[in-house]
Amino acid sequence: FFLEFGIASTAATIVSGALAERCQVFAYFIYSVIICTFIYPPIAHWVWSDGWLPPLLKRKKDYFGVGAIDFGGSAVVHMVGGITALIGAIIMGPRYNRFDSEGKPNSMIQQSSSFQTIGTFILWFGWYGFNCGSTLTLLESSADVAGKVAVTTTIGGISGGIASTILGRICDPYLDLAPTNNGILAGLVSITAGCAVVDVGYAAFIGVIGGLLCNGFSALLLKFHIDDVVDASPVHFACGTWGTIAAGLFATPSNVKMSYDTGSCGLFYKCNGNGPKQFAANLVVALAVIAWAGRNLYYYVFLFSRRSIYYGLIEK
Repeated sequence: FFLEFGIASTAATIVSGALAERCQVFAYFIYSVIICTFIYPPIAHWVWSDGWLPPLLKRKKDYFGVGAIDFGGSAVVHMVGGITALIGAIIMGPRYNRFDSEGKPNSMIQQSSSFQTIGTFILWFGWYGFNCGSTLTLLESSADVAGKVAVTTTIGGISGGIASTILGRICDPYLDLAPTNNGILAGLVSITAGCAVVDVGYAAFIGVIGGLLCNGFSALLLKFHIDDVVDASPVHFACGTWGTIAAGLFATPSNVKMSYDTGSCGLFYKCNGNGPKQFAANLVVALAVIAWAGRNLYYYVFLFSRRSIYYGLIEK
């Protein structure tokens, strides 16, 4: 219960950064309750309990016969929070003076880079609790799984940070800690789904793609005049989607056997024809999260934005 309590609250807190400076505390309380009560629990039930896509239960009625692999919650947690952040940022609109008269983004006063970096390391440390703790026990082979998860989680975060830093330096004439910090988080989100089932080399690759994807998605948001203050949707939604799909591509038969005691694997491996099924299951769960969380949160945010509950700052 305590683990699920912490994970549910994480899905809700992701949204706060995207809506910074223009969301009232009362509205934040309301949508946090809605996410933790109505949006997150059904999705967690689908994948982590007796739902329609659990990888642990060997049942013929499971879709594709294998279930979706999302060990730490790239889809269940991060996509839920990320798509909520994206929808909220779209409906609420940008901050005052975020874009000029020609639609080009203006530079805004940033938060302390030191505090941001400290927060990144705090989150990174907490990630070991979520990912390694998702084994739920340290008995028998679970201790080995937890150890492997710690390694792949570390490699994913480091790789994302390095990739994002290099890309940031190519795009800008100076080094900035913000792309590095977001790249680390992007790599961590990306590896979360497959942290127990991919090899270390693929963990690095997944993290690198996550770091690059975060930067690209962030630039795309600005092109469409979407103001996500801390890039919550690039980090959590875009990279959460990539991580979910990557688990369906790179899961090895031996790692899946050790983690789930099933005979499945990713699309790039051979395991009695289960590779394409595993990829399809992970793709379906990503689309299902978008449909469920996106649809429900859209109506909620739209309703309250119409009633002006969301807007804490009004241009005078």
